Amino acid sequence: MRRTFRMFLMLTMILGLLPQAAMAKDKWSIDGAGDITSISIAQDGSRLAIGSHGAKANVYSSDGEPIFGFDAKNVVTGVQLMKNGDLIVSSDDRHLYAFDAKGTKLWDKNMKLQIKGISSSLDGLVTAVFTQRSENVVFIDPATGDPKNEAKTGAIIKTIKVSPNGKWVAAASSDQYIHLMNEQGEVLRKFGASGQIMSIAVSDQGETAVGTESKRVEWFDQDGKRQHSFSTRDSATHVSYTADGKYLAVSDLSGYFYLLDSKGKQLWETKINGQGRNVELDTEGKILYAGTGDGQVLKYDVGAIVSQAQKQGKVRMGLWAAASLVVIAAIWLGLRMMKKRNRLGVFLDIWKSKWVYLGLAPTFILLLTFLYFPAFSGLFHSLYKWQPGARTTFIGLDNFRRMFHDPYVVHGIGNLLILIITGLVKTIIPPLIVAELIYHLRSKRMQYGFRTAFTASMVIPGVAMLLVWQNLYDPNLGLFNNFLELIGLGSWAHGWLGDPKTALWALIFMGFPFVGILQLLVFYAGLLSIPVELVESAKIDGAGLPRIIRSIHLPLLAGQFKFLIILALIGIVQDFNGILIVTGGGPMDSTYVPALQMYYAATKFNDLGYASALGVSMFVVIMIITIINLKFIRTEND
Repeated sequence: MRRTFRMFLMLTMILGLLPQAAMAKDKWSIDGAGDITSISIAQDGSRLAIGSHGAKANVYSSDGEPIFGFDAKNVVTGVQLMKNGDLIVSSDDRHLYAFDAKGTKLWDKNMKLQIKGISSSLDGLVTAVFTQRSENVVFIDPATGDPKNEAKTGAIIKTIKVSPNGKWVAAASSDQYIHLMNEQGEVLRKFGASGQIMSIAVSDQGETAVGTESKRVEWFDQDGKRQHSFSTRDSATHVSYTADGKYLAVSDLSGYFYLLDSKGKQLWETKINGQGRNVELDTEGKILYAGTGDGQVLKYDVGAIVSQAQKQGKVRMGLWAAASLVVIAAIWLGLRMMKKRNRLGVFLDIWKSKWVYLGLAPTFILLLTFLYFPAFSGLFHSLYKWQPGARTTFIGLDNFRRMFHDPYVVHGIGNLLILIITGLVKTIIPPLIVAELIYHLRSKRMQYGFRTAFTASMVIPGVAMLLVWQNLYDPNLGLFNNFLELIGLGSWAHGWLGDPKTALWALIFMGFPFVGILQLLVFYAGLLSIPVELVESAKIDGAGLPRIIRSIHLPLLAGQFKFLIILALIGIVQDFNGILIVTGGGPMDSTYVPALQMYYAATKFNDLGYASALGVSMFVVIMIITIINLKFIRTEND
């Protein structure tokens, strides 16, 4: 059985151990180009045109050999290669230029306004441009550059794209809407994206993909319904479809390039030192050209990656089938062993109590779904580079090694040690003192009154308490600084939460006088459970109150101490709510703790693999401390 389980575990783990990579096959730089603003690939893939911020338009062979170049008078905003080899260039100098395959200028058209983009079908019959702060898409005659007709959108256009077959034209506007048109410019659909659109792509089937400033790529069908989304690490600067819409290339501002399939699944990614500005796939999706923010053009052979992904899909299906067979075999062997030992009667007992088990099933399902599954998922993904929507890559213990080099975690551990020591003091001593005082009141009514007064504060939300204390620390209107001014110590007043030297201690002081209601009730209940005869005997022997507390109360409250210490340690290690609300980990990193870094890794940076590793590490620390505590503090039942 152990071997069977190990085989199943290994097969399951292998499903995620298939990383993919590709190196740049060719790379060249364009002097003085700056940002690569546009890339266009010929239908046969034999040449490509590059437009750049440095007012340059260049045509290269597929191997990077220069064919011809052109210097505009302002930023080149778009280039478009036609099927016959002609090139159309748009520029912020308000001109459209056309060149033949040898670089001879065919025509020059002054559009009177800065031209912000151009796109055309592969045959060039549908060519569209848009100008600065315009709400219209202008369709031009590629033979002369003369406008043929316009399509109105009602909002300032940000970017446009014509499908390779020319049947669809997609225009993205500043109000985050996509306008899907036919080749005549008739708007067929209007639908919205979740963020400001930076780039748009449309396939021959009318499927649209957009890259947004909010670090997302979104897919829409030809009816405008959102199908999938993918999270990038930074603003998605450009997206590019293959003609059939099977693959999508993406660049982002942090220098990442991605290859995705039509379902939003990541097939490949790579990272450069710099900004990713532009991407373009050839018609078959085998070659990816990428442009950077410093004038470099990179050529990637992604055809092998696509083929590899298809093969790996089949391998994964085979592995899942094998894993399923292993599970079935394990169940069969287990049942056979139970039959040999005459243990199958347990199933008959379960059937007799089926209604009881059915009543318990919802509780167990909810526990497994919302408690155990997330815990085991965190343990599993701590070994992976995991970003939901992106490819999950097995990296072993790299996430755990990363913690030792993370300055926020290292500094946070020091802060956490201070919080643990002070937290244990606040958890044990003040509630114990108050519980002893209430316990020794002679009047039962007074005991009840004080208990009620303390427990009534439980109705105050914890966030409200934090905000009250934040106002008390306010450097201008806060009670503390005003009180110091009142007693003549105004020189001591300053921003308590804004000073790295005092911020952590100001957080620690919150909640003074630190009488936790749960801790108070636990200690008070423990005191009530102590037999009165023991105390009376001690008094007869001449023991005073300090001796009774030291020799009777404290030893008999060991169970309560153990319980509260464990709860306090778990709470302190895991808690970051107060720090997040009041200081956010600042100023600088003076109030940072590992739990806060886990939260930021998961929410701000979308790095859930690293966040899972931090969570697993905190679990291990809590478990070790708990075991030590259980062994160290002995009770009468141990």
